[in-house]
Amino acid sequence: LLQDASRPERLLAPDPDGAGRPVTTTPDRLADLTPVLNPRVTVPGLHRTGLGLPMVGRVFPGGANAPRAGFQVPLTLVALPQGPAQTCCAAALIDPERLGAVPTRYGEVAVAMDLEAPIDATKATGPGRRQGLTTMLRPERFAGRPRIVFLQPFDPEKVPVVLVHGLMSTPRMWAPLVKSLLADAPIRDRYQFWFFYYPTSQPIPLSALQLREALDAAVRIDHPRRPMILVGHSMGGILARAQVSRITATEAERISPGIAARPATNPVRRALIFEPRRDIGRVVFMFTPHRGSRIASNRLGLWGKRLTRLPRWLINEVAHYAHLLPDAHGGRLPTSIHNLAPHSRFLRLLDETRPIVPVHSIIGARRSGPMERSSDGVVAYRSAHLATAESELVIPAGHSGTAHPQAIAELRRILLQAIADDRPW
Repeated sequence: LLQDASRPERLLAPDPDGAGRPVTTTPDRLADLTPVLNPRVTVPGLHRTGLGLPMVGRVFPGGANAPRAGFQVPLTLVALPQGPAQTCCAAALIDPERLGAVPTRYGEVAVAMDLEAPIDATKATGPGRRQGLTTMLRPERFAGRPRIVFLQPFDPEKVPVVLVHGLMSTPRMWAPLVKSLLADAPIRDRYQFWFFYYPTSQPIPLSALQLREALDAAVRIDHPRRPMILVGHSMGGILARAQVSRITATEAERISPGIAARPATNPVRRALIFEPRRDIGRVVFMFTPHRGSRIASNRLGLWGKRLTRLPRWLINEVAHYAHLLPDAHGGRLPTSIHNLAPHSRFLRLLDETRPIVPVHSIIGARRSGPMERSSDGVVAYRSAHLATAESELVIPAGHSGTAHPQAIAELRRILLQAIADDRPW
């Protein structure tokens, strides 16, 4: 059958809906193919029963922002009668997202689909939570440099949703949320998901600069046609806020005297003085400590500061300018935990800015009671609340509640509303 699948045009037109993208592929375009023999169904909307055998195809290499093992794409192997007597078969590897049914002598028959198996197989979401803790405490174990990784091959017709994780985490934390969103066909048709992966121990302004540089590189290579949407969890929300905010040289002088006199190429100057990006349409903050968290200042925070280490390459690059970074102590580089304290000078200055795009807040409250005194266990409501947010939803969840049904439903609402408005920016 796979030999016959090398000639898919015998079965189907290559582009029946005129979108310019083929609905079939050939085995020679793939690094390998794996049949889905024991499907794992946790999100029904990612599956469809029908004709054919669901497969996972690996595309390698896949480009600068591909997972290191290549993209894992959904395919369905089908074989149909062919010829005047309808006795033999023609085969094809079909993209089940783009072709929902195939013609038979009895009419159209649905094509089987499994979108969950490729997500489970991909390395785009990175290692698990334990690795997030490890790379915070021992950042030399973080492989490579901070980077943007695509979940699927780039599609210029789809809006990028960039997911930014927080402290002690990795992009793997987004997997349940992404699966639930991709189960919604309109979101699947209009959006693609990117992840920013970085070691979370380093100073927040430098991580925000790295996100800016990683987005610059992705945009320069692939040229998305629509403005991106950023979604940040916890500290990742602060990194996202810096992308749509402005800090002038005069303002930066208040927290780092002498910074404005540094060369424009100085990494600390670039981390503290910046303009908002014009290719981002909106931002969603999830459990974000805009005004810091008291945990960063209590005994647990002090323990974390003692144990946390910075990447050696970062120390080599900016240690000479450590005194210029806000929240530095005794000329030593601050860690992200220093920057997350309520008294952080950088957080206070960033909180004075107003994002230039619509923003939305999803906030957790573990217990009932007055909103002003509520907390998700890590971030107090008064730290997560933004008066300028276009929408705000408080849900009964702790700080790790990105997979809470109400959090997913609210993010889905925001994305679907952007589709309905035909302006995801």
